[in-house]
Amino acid sequence: MRLIDQESNSGKIIRALGMGIGISVALGNRRTSYKMTKTLIKRIFGSNKQPKNYSRYFSKLRKQKLVCIKQVGNDHIISLTEKGGDVLLRFNYENLEITQKKIWDRNFRMVIFDIPETKRNARDSLRAKIKELGLVKFNDSVWVYPYPCQKEIDFIANYWGIGKYVHFALVKNITNRDYLERYFHL
Repeated sequence: MRLIDQESNSGKIIRALGMGIGISVALGNRRTSYKMTKTLIKRIFGSNKQPKNYSRYFSKLRKQKLVCIKQVGNDHIISLTEKGGDVLLRFNYENLEITQKKIWDRNFRMVIFDIPETKRNARDSLRAKIKELGLVKFNDSVWVYPYPCQKEIDFIANYWGIGKYVHFALVKNITNRDYLERYFHL
């Protein structure tokens, strides 16, 4: 299966479903429900040109078991499957950012991990992502950040299935505090 890009039509459909925009169409005719869904997707993403062949995308996503289409009475309900939820999670992972508070609370957040060699790829991916988010390397397995970021770090660790190896600490006093404050422009 080819990797789905979040800007592709299939990716837009998955994002729309993941944003809580459940697509339910009260029509008995399946072709008409796809037409209605196509109009809804067009309105959601503000496409200037008429989208083509959305029914093909729904069929493809259904065959890949990323969405399921259930008929309840005269309604067709389209929702993400667990596998589709994993694709949506990957989109969220790529766009993950840490929001900085305007006022610093004078504490540092320390991310500490000891991930076994058998999970080396996950460990390297964790390091790359936390570096991308702006954390500073204090040691190979210790990273520091001045603003709250536990939710984001937990999300990354759970995404890679290494949550039990990643620990978080709130630190009031730390060596090289002056260097860290200069680095983060505090």
